Amino acid sequence: MKQTEAFEDFMITRKTHTGLREEAQQRFHRFHELYYVLDGKCSVLIGQRICSLQAGDVAVIPVRTLHKTDYLSSGPNTKYVISLTEDMARSIDAFLGEELTPVCLDAGQVTIPLQRRELIQLLLARMLYEYENRPPHAASIIKACLTQFLTSLYLYRTQQEEKADIPEASTERIHGITDYLYEHYSENLSLPQLAEHFALSPSYLSRSFKKGTGLGLREYLVNLRIQQACELLLSTSLSVTEIADRCGFNDSNYFGDAFKKATGLSPRDYRRLS
Repeated sequence: MKQTEAFEDFMITRKTHTGLREEAQQRFHRFHELYYVLDGKCSVLIGQRICSLQAGDVAVIPVRTLHKTDYLSSGPNTKYVISLTEDMARSIDAFLGEELTPVCLDAGQVTIPLQRRELIQLLLARMLYEYENRPPHAASIIKACLTQFLTSLYLYRTQQEEKADIPEASTERIHGITDYLYEHYSENLSLPQLAEHFALSPSYLSRSFKKGTGLGLREYLVNLRIQQACELLLSTSLSVTEIADRCGFNDSNYFGDAFKKATGLSPRDYRRLS
């Protein structure tokens, strides 16, 4: 990973404010922001949601979301602030092979378990050191630490939401989602878009869909697209590239890999042998 790429798409600072303080107005940015509170207490208005934070809490402020922070402790209020672009988030999802960041970067707050805070703080301190000093390979180290941090955030967030006793999605709702996927599988669908369409949070939609179908949303959608591709390979003379495009695959190479993983054959071999 190039140094310049990392430092254009990522920033980390450690900030301390002493005493009570209220920000004058709301702000928004063209990047995601995450606050990790080390000391003190603060209240963060994120869109229409108010999050009360103390040591060990993380505030997640998605890209282009209005926000405002009020510091509520008379002593020092110290926090790490991470900023990352949408490109950086997408590159982490591509590396992991799943849409993780739409869940962990959804607006709200996450409490880091007490026994895991030391590890999280070490990750943040290492990212800050690499970012400020920029020794050789700093970009790769930052991305590795950031990926571990976001993966941890994803795990803690889903665990906490499960404990919150959120009602399970009804069978009717799951059927509505699968019907929508069948009608729109050829489109460029994403977890945030689907969550907005069904008026659900991305994390709740992702978790409830897997509970209802036994498959992750991404896995279900890829399988559906492969199924439709099989039908087109046998019933039309369209090229493999045209079929990939019609079935919602923007990258024909990815389509070939996904198809072979699902069927054991390349698209051309599947058409020839069938």
